Amino acid sequence: MDQIRSRDLPLPDPALEAEAFRPFHTDPGWDEAWWWLVLPVAIAAFLIGVYAMAPEWYKAWVFPEGYGLQELFHYFVPLIGFVIAIRLLRRPFVQSRGLVRAVCWVGVVSCFYIAGEEHSYGQHFFHWETPEFWKAINRQNETNLHNTTDWLDKKPRTVLEVFIFGGCLAMSLVSLFTGWVRRNRWSLFIPAATLVPTALGALLFKLSATFTNEFATPALVFRPAESTETFMYLFIVLYLVIFARRVRALEAQEAAGGTAT
Repeated sequence: MDQIRSRDLPLPDPALEAEAFRPFHTDPGWDEAWWWLVLPVAIAAFLIGVYAMAPEWYKAWVFPEGYGLQELFHYFVPLIGFVIAIRLLRRPFVQSRGLVRAVCWVGVVSCFYIAGEEHSYGQHFFHWETPEFWKAINRQNETNLHNTTDWLDKKPRTVLEVFIFGGCLAMSLVSLFTGWVRRNRWSLFIPAATLVPTALGALLFKLSATFTNEFATPALVFRPAESTETFMYLFIVLYLVIFARRVRALEAQEAAGGTAT
């Protein structure tokens, strides 16, 4: 499809029935590589480099539960995602489309749950005692839910991993060979290709954790599963940032009569 014709096509609004769309022009390009490429690469280099050069400093300042750099990242980054998702729910475009609204609610609940669970809903900050009845069912004696059952811990994590590795890495690979991935009415929800570096960061540390557990190979960092979470949570926030930009573009298109650039 040539460039001139592409400009006249609508953006992929899931409410439209048309079959021909153009990709989102609001998805970040190389001029914004500082946050979608440099940031995840810098985080990975920091974690791996610090652990390789100063493992005890890493354990003392990066990893500690509650106030370590990584733990604080796991708290504040999802909170940013929570704010973005809440703001999205207020937009008329989102309110008028049930599926889009449902995706935003998933973002709200997920980010709130992650931030709350990471710091046991304030226990790591205020150090209250866990009630005895909750200690009996919580394997780490904390006031959170994910330490009570795999259904609130490993199962949601698996769903997120499928979305990141399948929805981002696999779909981005497919889009190299066919344009339909970025030009269909559901592509509003498909992660942008610029999220691949963050997804690869999550995959890198997940593989490190897997090989360490299964084959006793040296880990890239102490407890690499925690670093996997770092990139998974970063992925959620960056996804919501791009999703919000796409929604604004669709609102502008709708206000201009359907095909505005």
